[in-house]
Amino acid sequence: MKVQVDALQARIIAILRDWYPITVEELRDELSLPSGVLERSLKSLMVKGVIALEPLSDKTYIRLLVPEMVLETSASKKSRKSKKRNPPPRPDDDSYMYT
Repeated sequence: MKVQVDALQARIIAILRDWYPITVEELRDELSLPSGVLERSLKSLMVKGVIALEPLSDKTYIRLLVPEMVLETSASKKSRKSKKRNPPPRPDDDSYMYT
């Protein structure tokens, strides 16, 4: 099964492959993420059919539904930002001071 994921979702899947059972709180601590960021990634993985949440009385466990999958990571924001851009052309007028 091929799954399109971002870098964070790929990290989550790698942790789930190595560490089971794991709770949402343990995963949040492991990744050092705010609750909202982790919840969005987990919901996206649930919609894709990769994980399921198993709520118990005091904890919620994350279960990997498809352990054998091929991950296709999308371009991260960092890689887009790191592209070098050409500086704007400098005017021929020397009256501008550039630093």
